[in-house]
Amino acid sequence: MHYFKKLILAVVILAVGFGLVSCGNKGKANVIHLSSWGDPQENQILQDLINQFEKQNPDIPVQLDRVPYGEYTDKLLNQFVAGLAPDVIFVSSETVASFYPRNLLENLTPYVEKDHSVDLKALYPALLKTFQVKGFLCAIPRDIAPVCVVYYNKKAFDDAKLPYPKDSWTTDDFLKDSLKLQKVDDKGNVTEWAFVEDYPLPDAWIYDFGGRFVDSPYTPTKYMVDQPGFLNGVKFRADLMLKYKVMPTPAGLSQAGGVGTSDMFANGRAAMILSGIWKVPMFRQTPNLKWDVVMLPKPKGVARAVVGGASGYGIVTTSKHKDSAWKLIAFLSGAEGQKLFAHTGLVQPALKKVAESADFLDGKDPLNKKMLLKAVDYSIDVPLATNWKEVQNGVIYPELDKVWIGNETPEEAIDKLKVELLKHPPVFQEKLAVK
Repeated sequence: MHYFKKLILAVVILAVGFGLVSCGNKGKANVIHLSSWGDPQENQILQDLINQFEKQNPDIPVQLDRVPYGEYTDKLLNQFVAGLAPDVIFVSSETVASFYPRNLLENLTPYVEKDHSVDLKALYPALLKTFQVKGFLCAIPRDIAPVCVVYYNKKAFDDAKLPYPKDSWTTDDFLKDSLKLQKVDDKGNVTEWAFVEDYPLPDAWIYDFGGRFVDSPYTPTKYMVDQPGFLNGVKFRADLMLKYKVMPTPAGLSQAGGVGTSDMFANGRAAMILSGIWKVPMFRQTPNLKWDVVMLPKPKGVARAVVGGASGYGIVTTSKHKDSAWKLIAFLSGAEGQKLFAHTGLVQPALKKVAESADFLDGKDPLNKKMLLKAVDYSIDVPLATNWKEVQNGVIYPELDKVWIGNETPEEAIDKLKVELLKHPPVFQEKLAVK
C-alpha cells in the first residue's frame, strides 16, 4: 500500500512537471519531447541542432528535457509507468539492457527499410552489435565513444623533460612518466597529480590487462573475475594510488575541495586525465592549456582492449508522434547532424565516412584525434544483461572500492567476488513487463 501511494505521488509530480514543459513550447499539442543527459555544454550543442531541425520542419516543435545521467534510467522508467514518457530518448550501450526488455523502445528496423536516407552499412559495425538485439534495432547510433583517451598537458611533460607520449607506449612507460610528472611541495603535499580519471574507471585497466567481466558482452553466461588479467588490472590501478601515489585515492579526491578531475587537468593540477573524446570542447575553451591526446598505454604482450561506448536515439513505444519522432532522430543521427556534432569536437561520429573526414579530423586540438579511428576495433561493449547495472554498482564496484582505499588486497576482493557473483548470474530476459 505504501508503494502504491508513492507511485501515485510520483505520477502526479511527473504529470505536473511534464505539463509545464509542454506549455513552454508554444503550447503546441504535437510537440516532440526528447530526453537526454549530458552537461550544459553538450545540451547546448544538441539544442542548436534541434533549432536547425525545427527550421527545416516548422510543423514539428521539439522540447529538450535534460536529465542528469545518474537519474536518467530510473526517471524514464517511472515516466513510462505513469504514461508520461517522452517521444525520443537518448540511449547508450549501458541503457539498452534496461530499456529493451521492458518494451520501452520501438523497433526501428521498419523505419530504416522505408527511409533510404539512413544507411546502416555506413556505420561502424560494432554499433549494430550494440543496438541491434536479435534483429530488433533499438536506436539509431549518433556516436561511438571508446573510453581510452589519455589527455596530457604538454607543459607538464616539457617541465619534466619528457617526450610526449605515443600511442605505442606501454604501462611501464606510463608509470615511469607518471613518477616524473608527480609534483609535491616541501611538506610532501601533492601540488600536481600525474594522473586522474574523469570518473572511476577500473574497467579501463581491467580490459587493458586482458581481463573481462563476462565471457561474452552480447550473450553473457558467466563472470570472468577469476582470470589473471582481471587481477592484474585491479593491481595496477591500486598501485597507482597506494604504492606509487601518482593518482589520488577516493579520499584524496574528496579532499580536493569539490574540484572535479576535469578541472584539475584544466587548471594544471593534474598532468594527465583518462576519459573519452567528449572532454574536447571543455579543454579547447581552457585558456593557455597546451594539450593533446594519446591512446591508453597497454602492457607488453597483451592484446589491446578498451572500454567501448556508444550512444544514439530511440523512439519510445508509447509515443503518439512516431513518424515525427523518426524524422528527428534521422536528422540528429544523419550525416548533417553528425557533421555538426563533429565540428564541436564533442563526439566521434557513428558514420565512418564522417569520422574519417575533415569534419572530425579538423586539424584542431587534439591533433592526435585520429587514434580513435583505430580504437574502435579494440572496444569491449557493456554486458547485455538486464541485471548488469545492479551487479556492477551493487556488488563489483563496492568490493573493489575496498581495494582502492587499502582495506583489502586485490586478491582478497576478487576471492570474495568469486563467491558473491555466483548469487547474481548474468540475466537477459526478453520483453519483461515494466515494474
